[in-house]
Amino acid sequence: MEKGDTLCTIESVKSANDVYIPVSGKITAVNEELEDAPEKINEAAEGDGWIVKVSLDDESELDEYMDEDDYKEFAESAE
Repeated sequence: MEKGDTLCTIESVKSANDVYIPVSGKITAVNEELEDAPEKINEAAEGDGWIVKVSLDDESELDEYMDEDDYKEFAESAE
């Protein structure tokens, strides 16, 4: 997949929204548990709520994103 391609569509009671893949690469795993328990995506995105695993084409694409510590700091400042 190429960065920005539609990865999937997530449906809720009120709407359906596309999810775009943030990096280019090959999908190496799909979280099939979400079929039977889609609520996991809201409960544990860093645990059981992942959608796919990707083997990156170019790891430098990650440079534009926050690491975990920066994201926690950002989230705390937004509260």
